[in-house]
Amino acid sequence: MNDAILAEQLRKTGNLMDLLNDEAWVREADADHASEEEPVEAGLGLHPYVELLKNASPEALQQQRWTVRVLSILLPELKAWLESWQLGRSLEAVYMEAQKCLYGHLRHLTLEQTDWIEMLLAEGEQALPEEQKVIRAEAIAMLAQMFTTEEWQAIAHVASQTMTKAILQMGQEPAVSTLTI
Repeated sequence: MNDAILAEQLRKTGNLMDLLNDEAWVREADADHASEEEPVEAGLGLHPYVELLKNASPEALQQQRWTVRVLSILLPELKAWLESWQLGRSLEAVYMEAQKCLYGHLRHLTLEQTDWIEMLLAEGEQALPEEQKVIRAEAIAMLAQMFTTEEWQAIAHVASQTMTKAILQMGQEPAVSTLTI
């Protein structure tokens, strides 16, 4: 990055982010990065992740892409299902616990679950309207069947604990009077 350009921009507007509105600067910065040998990263601490990706086998990367595709379908279904339970303040914590359970299952699927997920992915590639996605319509039933009794108990415990904490916090907050004299 050209320090003189950055200094001039800072002097002119006081905001380096304004450079992102300058198409010529963005193109030049992009060209500078494209010529570099190292991958472009965003944020601190990504070096270990980039190293992990560089050293990953093609099979591991393929498995990771498969998992991301599956999660891109199942997580919205899971969240919509949980939202229908009207969990209020517990929703986010319950969703996180359910995600954790789902991630664990994706690592150890049964043959039946693997076959169903492959059909789900194939259906997703067909670009059908939502109402014609019959495999996806089975997502909630499959998730309900996939989770064990212990996982359902963990999810219920998280819901209970989160709601208890929220209620106790509400009880600690002073009541605000709406009456004025």
